[in-house]
Amino acid sequence: MKHRLSRHLSRMGLSVGEQSGQLVVWTAVMLPLFLSVIGLAADGGIAFGARRELQNVADSAARAGAMQVDQRVYRESSGATVVLDQAVAREVAAQYVSSQRAALVATIAAERQQVVVQVGRDMPTSFLRLVGINTMRITATARASVRYGVERSNR
Repeated sequence: MKHRLSRHLSRMGLSVGEQSGQLVVWTAVMLPLFLSVIGLAADGGIAFGARRELQNVADSAARAGAMQVDQRVYRESSGATVVLDQAVAREVAAQYVSSQRAALVATIAAERQQVVVQVGRDMPTSFLRLVGINTMRITATARASVRYGVERSNR
């Protein structure tokens, strides 16, 4: 078998020694690429899960803030005008974010009719450290509009 392989390689202009040398060079060149792809797949999957968790936090914080209706305006308009108590909405949303177990950086904006919450954190990587990427920044943004009472469904 070895003799047949040598003859075949000889016809192609290669010797057995040249072939194994090319394999070592090919392996040395391709190994970092393969490690990067594996790292991207592994750390990417973890990042998608972490982003989903961050999105849940942002959604919940925005909803909690959007429930803070300015009662004075609502009563003075006999229920016709529903606006946010912006200071309380920001405070409630910030309390919700700070109650989460992860150290999160949050930006909270409250307007008359909506609350916008953006949360983010740095996530350490595992495999991507091999190519010099130690952390990944993950962010999520959510908007919630003020609502009061029960709305009629069109179903």
